[in-house]
Amino acid sequence: MISRLRAALSRQLSHPSGPGGKVVARLMNRGNRNLNDQVIARLDVQPGDRVLDLGFGGGLTFAPLWERGATVVAIDRAEDMVAAARARFADAVAAGRLELHAGDVARLPLADGAVDRVLTVNTVYFWSDLGVAFREVRRVLAQGGRLVVAIRDRAVMQRLDPTVFTLRRPDELAAALRDAGFAEVDVETPPDRKTHLIVATR
Repeated sequence: MISRLRAALSRQLSHPSGPGGKVVARLMNRGNRNLNDQVIARLDVQPGDRVLDLGFGGGLTFAPLWERGATVVAIDRAEDMVAAARARFADAVAAGRLELHAGDVARLPLADGAVDRVLTVNTVYFWSDLGVAFREVRRVLAQGGRLVVAIRDRAVMQRLDPTVFTLRRPDELAAALRDAGFAEVDVETPPDRKTHLIVATR
C-alpha cells in the first residue's frame, strides 16, 4: 500500500493531472515558495526582460517576476497545469504579461534567443537527457542571459519513487551545463544542504 501511494504521489509530482493534480499544485506552491524566492533573487531580472519559467506548476513565480517588470513565458508539460493557469491568469495573458505553452524541455516551442532569463525549480528529475535539455534551454536563451536551476538534495528526495524521479547531483548538473556550452557555472549550497542552486550564463 505504501509503495503504491508513493508511486501515485511521484507520478502526480512529475505530471500533475485531474483533481489530484490540483492538490499537488497547491502543495508544490507551498513547498517551493522559499526556493522560488532564492532563484528569482539570483536571476537579476531587469524591467522588460522575458523570463522563462520551465515547469511552472501552480505559477507561484509569476507575481514576483511581474513586480520586477518582466514578461513571463511559462512552459509546462502538464496540459492540466497550462489550462488552469490560462483560466486563473486570463487577464495577464490578455495584457501580454504572460505567455503560456504546453511543451517539453527537449523541444521548447520558442524561437532562438527568445528569452533573457530562465528558471526551473525541481524539474530536472524528469529530464531523460540532460545534454539535450540544456542545449535546448541554451538555444532559446539570449546571449548573456542567465539560467538558474534549483533542486533538493538527494537525501531529501530518497522517499520518492525512483522509477519516476531521477535524482541529480549538483556537480552532475554543473558538468552537463558546461558540456552544453554554458559559461560561469556556479553551484550554491545553503548551510543546511537541503537544496542546491546552479547558476549559469549563456
